[in-house]
Amino acid sequence: MLRPKDLCQGSGTKTFLDAMHSGKLHLARFVLDALDGRIINSKTESGRTPLMFAASLQDSSARSKFTQLLLEKGADVNVKDEQGRTALSLACELGYLDVVKVLVQFNADPEITDTWGNSALMYAAFTGHNQVLEFLVRAF
Repeated sequence: MLRPKDLCQGSGTKTFLDAMHSGKLHLARFVLDALDGRIINSKTESGRTPLMFAASLQDSSARSKFTQLLLEKGADVNVKDEQGRTALSLACELGYLDVVKVLVQFNADPEITDTWGNSALMYAAFTGHNQVLEFLVRAF
């Protein structure tokens, strides 16, 4: 049985990500609470945060629930990975309008550019996700 004292920041991040990829919202919430949110903005080897992974989940229900959970617990919506990508730019590239709306609600900045100078809006346009593009243009 997993107990709060068994978790450290590194194992907590891994446990959280495993729970998220398995769709176990209650376990993920337990891990966040057990670590007092210390892993909320932790980064993997590629510099990606739990929010970036949540925004990239294929299952739309899980994607929305985990993104909302992380943002409500205080995840930094505008943090960048090693390539300068944000959760918003990833969601725009994938065409995940549901998550784009949630990220915008939590003040995601669409003007942040990555290492190559691309913004979230540019990713939505380049990948042909017109609904995402239209939403961003209306929202900003």
